[in-house]
Amino acid sequence: MQPQCQSPPTLHDELIGNILSWLPVKSLMRFRCVCKSWKSLISDPQFVKLHLRQSSAKNGDLSHLRLVFERKIDNIGNKIVSSCSYNELIENPTTVVNRQNSIFRLKNKCRAIGTCNGLISFVGVELGEGKEDEDRCWVQFWNPATRSKSPKTPYLYHPQIEPVTFGFGYDPSSETYKVVALLFSVDDDYHSYPVKVYNMGSDSWRSILVFPIFPSLFCSDGIYLNGSLIWSGHHYVSHLDRAGDWDKFAIVSLDLATETYAELSVPPLEMSSALMPSLHLLRDCLCVSHEKNHTHFILWQFGVDKSWTCLLNKME
Repeated sequence: MQPQCQSPPTLHDELIGNILSWLPVKSLMRFRCVCKSWKSLISDPQFVKLHLRQSSAKNGDLSHLRLVFERKIDNIGNKIVSSCSYNELIENPTTVVNRQNSIFRLKNKCRAIGTCNGLISFVGVELGEGKEDEDRCWVQFWNPATRSKSPKTPYLYHPQIEPVTFGFGYDPSSETYKVVALLFSVDDDYHSYPVKVYNMGSDSWRSILVFPIFPSLFCSDGIYLNGSLIWSGHHYVSHLDRAGDWDKFAIVSLDLATETYAELSVPPLEMSSALMPSLHLLRDCLCVSHEKNHTHFILWQFGVDKSWTCLLNKME
């Protein structure tokens, strides 16, 4: 009597998905080739969200963080953008980013505005042809892991030459990626910053409350931290008192869920330098750096108790 053939053990799809969700992105990209069902599972938006939650839950896991490199390729401003994961760089510091992989080509007037959960956002500007024509911006999203990019967003129109600063982040309450644009406006000698928001996948930009402070004309793009975008600037004291325009340094956060502003406390700065203090992100902590008397570089860190700690006070 011949022994009966036993079928190989099988795992339920839910269990397979749970196991795969703990793997690094690089491995998942290879495992898409195992079979059609795995490719479909790994590409499913719900699996992507589960993988992000698992990565964030692992203490010290930085696999979802990416470094972005820009390099000009000609004299008219065209660039290529390469990307590698933070873990890859730490594990092999001598690795040079492979320019044949994970490459995004940018034309003149395009730049990266932020990264979030492994996605990178770019903004492009198309200049108005006549003096009365407005410039128009569009945003595009790139996933270096899958080497896929989104269609361009609808145009955002704004007056020529006027500065625009952006922010890119994730709203966990609605599971939506958002781009925020601060536009410069002048009305009867009064300066204000109207704010526009774009939800990934939508067909238009929409307005929210104006920005409550006056960012620098060369303000850097917003920093994303724990569901909020953060900018620095100054309170605009009075349009009649030019000497007081830059009287008070300020930091403001925009909650991406409620789309409301909150002003954070600021470190005890000694504004002896003409250079505006800069915001940074250091291991999920907000930091402010500034110069003192053109001789010292000072770095402050914002803690969970909403107080500032001096991390560095170095003579240059």
